[in-house]
Amino acid sequence: MEPRIQRIDDEDLSRDAPYMRYLVAQRLEEIWGICEPHLDGTAARPDHRYVDTAVKVLDRLGNLYRLQAPAAPVLAELAPVDSARMVESQLRELESRIAPSA
Repeated sequence: MEPRIQRIDDEDLSRDAPYMRYLVAQRLEEIWGICEPHLDGTAARPDHRYVDTAVKVLDRLGNLYRLQAPAAPVLAELAPVDSARMVESQLRELESRIAPSA
């Protein structure tokens, strides 16, 4: 008898995605911790390969946190007084159109 292969569905992926991102970020942080002494000069014998690995870790973390994606536009927030004045002026305009001309 062949072992039964478990299927991974879209629901499984969407449910487990946050946890998997957490695990990946945690492991990348561990790798960064190993590389850091080679970057700041505190390692007994600095090795340039760790610098290359550190660059790759930063790139992967940037992808994980979607830092390359364009930032959402910041909408200007109106002060409550400004929005109240705007609504009031629109109401006056509407009332003037509805009111019978004298």
